[in-house]
Amino acid sequence: MQQSMPSVQNADPETLVAKQDLGRLISFLRSKIATHIDAQLDCMDLTSAQYIVVVLLARGSVNTLAGLSDHMVYDKGAMSRLLKRLEEKDLIEKTQCEFDKRSTLLSLSDKGKALYPQIMPLVNQVYEKALSGFSENEKHSVMDLLNRAINNLDTPS
Repeated sequence: MQQSMPSVQNADPETLVAKQDLGRLISFLRSKIATHIDAQLDCMDLTSAQYIVVVLLARGSVNTLAGLSDHMVYDKGAMSRLLKRLEEKDLIEKTQCEFDKRSTLLSLSDKGKALYPQIMPLVNQVYEKALSGFSENEKHSVMDLLNRAINNLDTPS
């Protein structure tokens, strides 16, 4: 008989096992953060996925569908639908690349540029809430440990 797996939401932290619960715990945290960011950005009619696109375009990090998909680890079809919604909200503009007519370049519209400075303070409130009660050392440790886990998975076995 297989043992049932309790929800990480209600689990006693002492009973969680890194080998079996790490993914569930990270997934649960990601879902909680996204839910809180969605609530914070609701007044701007933005979602947690949409705000990242606006920020990346504003910072000049990427400017194509493929670049955004790679950066956000997002399926190109889903990214295309997300971009269509941002275009319908008049937050982004698409222009054909003059050097490669098959490529479309993305940029923020004037409305998107005006919205950008308002986004991160609201998002940062969610991150601050998630890390409330953590010392500065603990905050750095969380970031270091997560980055080490990511790097471990990127290193060939």
